[in-house]
Amino acid sequence: MEPQRLIHRLFLSLWVLFLPFWDFGAGAALVLAFAAAVLPDLQNAGRKFQESASFWPLWGLFGLVLLGTLWHGAALDSLLRMLPLLLLFWAFDRETIVRTLPLGASLLMLYLLGGGLYRVWQGADWTVFVYRGLLEGLHQHVYIGTYLLLAAVAVQVSAFSARITALFWAITLLFLGLLGAKMLLISALLAAIWWLYRSESFPRWALPAAIFLVLGFVTAQGLSEGRALGHVFKPLDPYWATGSVDTRAVQAKAALQASAEKPWLGWGPSKKQAALEQVYADWNYRFGLKRHLNVHNQFLEWTLAYGLVGMALLVVVSLAAARSMPKRPWGLLLLYFGSLWVTESFMERSLGVALFGLAWAWMASWVPPSRK
Repeated sequence: MEPQRLIHRLFLSLWVLFLPFWDFGAGAALVLAFAAAVLPDLQNAGRKFQESASFWPLWGLFGLVLLGTLWHGAALDSLLRMLPLLLLFWAFDRETIVRTLPLGASLLMLYLLGGGLYRVWQGADWTVFVYRGLLEGLHQHVYIGTYLLLAAVAVQVSAFSARITALFWAITLLFLGLLGAKMLLISALLAAIWWLYRSESFPRWALPAAIFLVLGFVTAQGLSEGRALGHVFKPLDPYWATGSVDTRAVQAKAALQASAEKPWLGWGPSKKQAALEQVYADWNYRFGLKRHLNVHNQFLEWTLAYGLVGMALLVVVSLAAARSMPKRPWGLLLLYFGSLWVTESFMERSLGVALFGLAWAWMASWVPPSRK
């Protein structure tokens, strides 16, 4: 293997391994992977740009944040967070990703298990193994769960035996159950239904693995003090809203009210949270003020930050891309992340951006089975 190719794969592997643990290290590794892929052959990198239609939606998201930064004079951290969407077109290598993700997920699950055992040894109770207690010092469960799911998919498409694949899925789903991320599980279920419909097959290991998911989820709900769904069947009252559903409804209504004050260009990425919390204060939404909660809806989050003009630009770029993109089975990706964006402001953290960019680049490099 050529030295520059080896260096590129090394840095890309480090990016995948660092993602759940170290934002700055992951970002630096991706920049180095991009440089190693592009600098040795700039002419080829330029030719490759002509095949970039599949990445236009990612670049549209980057452009949205860039224009918003220029409009509102926001800090550069919002732009830097979106940098993977710009670099992955050149830095991505499917084989490297598929090989590294299972290793990264295995290390992550060992870290979570070891950290929990250590805290129990120090005197903590067993709730450290469920919900956010399991994620001591790491990102929220919706991000870690997505990373684990992508790793399980990598195992699924690799040359592992059926027994190892089933075991990896079972362990992954057990951890997802222990994390107790209800909205993530709903999105994963929608994607799984789509996959089963398209594949017209049902793996023998699917049912036993699902049992591990249920076991983990029931354990999480039994041991943790995680929030319930909330006052779903009662009129929404911001003062009392603390559940998974009623809080999101209150936050969405607050975002719409705040957006109505600056509908065209939005508040900007640096002022949107203050505008949202002002509505919280007006409504006496105690839980939102205490936790400084964002909208928990990525579409409304972007509308609040960049306004209708920004969202229109994003729609135009996406439609232009849809006319030029190679045909791919995008349903799995769009169902999972699209539904997740309705319940989470997923792209407001660097890990969320990186995971979405990784999944999109992976789908863009997909090859139909008949061509393999």
